[in-house]
Amino acid sequence: MTSRRFIASLVLTFCLGALPAAAQEPKGSGLALGARGAIGIPVGDAFAESALKDTFGSTVAPQVDLSYFFNRQLSLGAYFQYGIGSGPGDQCEDGVNCKSTVLRFGIDLDYHFRPDGFFSPWVGVGVGYEIGKVEMGEGAANSYLKLEGYDLGHAHFGVDLQLTRSIAVGPYISASVGQYREGTVRLGGSAEVSNDLSDDAKQLHVWIQPGVRVQFRL
Repeated sequence: MTSRRFIASLVLTFCLGALPAAAQEPKGSGLALGARGAIGIPVGDAFAESALKDTFGSTVAPQVDLSYFFNRQLSLGAYFQYGIGSGPGDQCEDGVNCKSTVLRFGIDLDYHFRPDGFFSPWVGVGVGYEIGKVEMGEGAANSYLKLEGYDLGHAHFGVDLQLTRSIAVGPYISASVGQYREGTVRLGGSAEVSNDLSDDAKQLHVWIQPGVRVQFRL
């Protein structure tokens, strides 16, 4: 065998041997789909002299998010959360149908410290928008209050358990600071009225959310 043929044979053998390893090697970048379940603990006031817990109550808040990983550690994503509230508590009379919801959506930037380890801590920050709504009564007697404004900033921390190279699950906790800037009210069959909240009525509030997330690398 000539040296040229020998070198070509070595190169071919190396390439064929590397194919299985390359097929198994996870991509450094790509999309990830996440699903979360959390409990929302309200802190502060929804607006002047109205506590957030008395307006919407605590929430059970499922969430979905779609992220893009620039590499194995850094990702940027969008999220949507639908919180089912327990409010407005004792402000509803017996026999009156009452319910509350809190919608939150926005973007997150996350960093994963040990993406290749079984225990993979991560932290993140983000901003978004929030819409809270309380409804009382049914039919023509239905009244509601809707508040909306910015999630001025939130941070979260969690630990992923890497079940496989593509699936991770683990606990997390988040805290967000928001402020409602606009309110809409409808009383019974009357027309709804929307107004910006006055500077005196605007208050900061906080949602603290412990929960669990599962994430699938696509």
